[in-house]
Amino acid sequence: MRPVLEAINLEKIYGRQTVLAGLSFIVPEGAHIALLGRNGSGKTTLLRLLAQDEETDKGKVQCMPWTRLGVLRQHEAFFENKTTMEYLSEDSGKPEWTCAKLAARFGLHPKDLALTPATLSGGYQMRVKLIRVLLEDPTLLLLDEPVNYLDLPTLLLLEVFLRDYPGAFIMTSHDREILQNVCTTTWELSKGKLVTFPGDVETYLDWKEEQAEYVRRTNKRLRREMADAQAFADRFRAKASLATRAQSKLKHITKLRARLRDLDDNFSTIAFRIPCSPVVPGTALRCENLSIGYEKKVIADHIFLEVPRGAKVAIVGENGRGKSTLLRTLAGSLPAIDGSMKWWHRADVGYFSQQDGETLAENQTVLEALTKAAPANVSAERILAAAGAFLFHGDDLEKSCSVLSGGERARVRLARLILHEHTVLLLDEPTNHLDAETVEILAKALNEYAGTVFVVSHARTFMNAFAERIYEVRNGTVRHYLGTYEEYVSDLTTRIEELASVPECVQQTRTDTNRKEQMMRDREHRRAQQRLEEEIKRLEKEKSSILAYFFENPTDYAPEKSRRLSEIEALLEQTEKKWFAIESSGQTD
Repeated sequence: MRPVLEAINLEKIYGRQTVLAGLSFIVPEGAHIALLGRNGSGKTTLLRLLAQDEETDKGKVQCMPWTRLGVLRQHEAFFENKTTMEYLSEDSGKPEWTCAKLAARFGLHPKDLALTPATLSGGYQMRVKLIRVLLEDPTLLLLDEPVNYLDLPTLLLLEVFLRDYPGAFIMTSHDREILQNVCTTTWELSKGKLVTFPGDVETYLDWKEEQAEYVRRTNKRLRREMADAQAFADRFRAKASLATRAQSKLKHITKLRARLRDLDDNFSTIAFRIPCSPVVPGTALRCENLSIGYEKKVIADHIFLEVPRGAKVAIVGENGRGKSTLLRTLAGSLPAIDGSMKWWHRADVGYFSQQDGETLAENQTVLEALTKAAPANVSAERILAAAGAFLFHGDDLEKSCSVLSGGERARVRLARLILHEHTVLLLDEPTNHLDAETVEILAKALNEYAGTVFVVSHARTFMNAFAERIYEVRNGTVRHYLGTYEEYVSDLTTRIEELASVPECVQQTRTDTNRKEQMMRDREHRRAQQRLEEEIKRLEKEKSSILAYFFENPTDYAPEKSRRLSEIEALLEQTEKKWFAIESSGQTD
């Protein structure tokens, strides 16, 4: 395959830190490349150099004559006096029918294209930016965290598109699932060097762990040899007959020490625990006929929720439908328009907003900001551990808050949050600006957290790790999705593929749209019922097996089987109730 871009001896230095040290590589046609690396490893810097948005300190980037470069920029401004169609057509120079055809693949139909981009939701604005870049038919796409601020439907549309994209692209993302699903080559930046691997992300990470284990075993063997040689030299260096051999052993130690290899653990994230006051069983939150919105503009209404204490809740849905509005209302920072909302009497709510609403004192350092925010009984060791969990080490702790980037400010706010013993956490897009390793550690900490968690996030690996209860904000209300997060994503993929497949020339009436929505709801209900029926069959089979055991062994003392039988009967009752709830819902729709 022909190359589309070549980098020769790239070097970039900021102050005394060498971010990129002599990188050379070729990007061939059609390469789908995942670019990995911890925060601060230089991923964004490398993409900016390739896009020629920034100059190299040494080396050069060469695009081939046949290369068309497409760069997705997060902060591109829209003209407020142009419709979306005018923006796409005029900026790309492509006819409107071409723009409409590509827009339909991303779920944008004529009614959306007739609006100005500024009036669209954040997820739809990102779709417009993607379409604008793709209309140029780039042979190489540079995508730096393209999933930040995307809603899940847009992320899935992007994934479907990139999987079959004929051109090349290099993409960074904190969501490893999209990288795994669309990339066939993996690169990783670490300590200024670039590792390239001809395989997907999971295969690369397995290979990397195998290499690390080999290095650990080799280092252990070398250190054992060095200790034996040192012991011999210490014992016999003063003995004339063995002095020569002792000196030889010392030289051998020097050679062995040169063969020791460093493990790449300089950027490791510290595992941490989120503290929580004692939580007893019961209801954490009850909402009855709740209406949410701004002043008299209702975003969602007829909301009925009953959430148990300790539940791990995912709030899902398209951007602009009210997910953040719901979290703000639950946090008490936005009054409800109507209805009732009641937390349990010992609920201590901690809220993380994706906007930097909590301003940090500009004259404070990172360490001072954390120390001032921490409760009086929190130790200095725990403050440093919280800082380290979100990648603040050494000199980073002395950074002034006035020079922090948006991502760094978000990480300081997350670190401040986990210093308190909240019994409830409301987190609005907490994974933006975190690298994949930190996201995994945060998911593990939330899974082990004893309190109640409500999370809005598009990061599927993150949500899959702990979310056990799904609420979808859709069609002006909030509904409880009866299934796992993975099943929700599967259903959503089917739904958006059906919506995106509608030809752009077809003008659907409101009745058609409502009928299609009803059909999709019916399909979701049927799938949910099928899953529950399979679970009921599994439980009944296990119950029959235990009952058969007791029938055949009436005199045996088997407390574990008795306890499991009680658990199965309770689970069967709950599962059957869920089945009847779906059946009743389907009949009343």
